[in-house]
Amino acid sequence: MVYVTIKVDQGGNVIEASPGAKGTTNSAKCLLDAAKKAALKTKWNADGKAPETQKGTIIYKFTLSK
Repeated sequence: MVYVTIKVDQGGNVIEASPGAKGTTNSAKCLLDAAKKAALKTKWNADGKAPETQKGTIIYKFTLSK
């Protein structure tokens, strides 16, 4: 699992992503890079009444497949 700390703007766009936060169980560079890329593509609901930026965490669970 890779925990990614994110910042989101009022438009619901992830404007900053930092993979490897507390809780991460695998810190392989390839997984951290993939988690960051996915987090930056994530879109949340826009809210003009929300704070200018909000912080949160996304958890990505990577598994081996055949």
